[in-house]
Amino acid sequence: MMRRVVAAGVLAVSFVWQLVLSGLATVRIILAPRAAAQPVLMRYEFAPMSEAGAALLASLVTLTPGSTVVDIDMETRCLLVHLLDGRDQAGAAEGIRRHFERHVRVLCGVKS
Repeated sequence: MMRRVVAAGVLAVSFVWQLVLSGLATVRIILAPRAAAQPVLMRYEFAPMSEAGAALLASLVTLTPGSTVVDIDMETRCLLVHLLDGRDQAGAAEGIRRHFERHVRVLCGVKS
């Protein structure tokens, strides 16, 4: 129980921080068109988790400026994510994993 409370708190703080950082990056792309963004669809493989967890993860990613989840595939455990700027897909995937996914798994449980 306490582990979930801590995960929820860390996830909330991390989400707000990612909102700020992503918002600033998105504003930079909009206001400085010379820094040409490269929109891309990226497949993100997530760790085993419940359907509720996958939906929460997709919601967090979508609510973060510059990214939108287009599809959730529970069979292959993949999110199809549209990135406004896909020049660093590995960094985007690592950010999702580090800031959101691990805490969502604690909150919503793991489905093997």
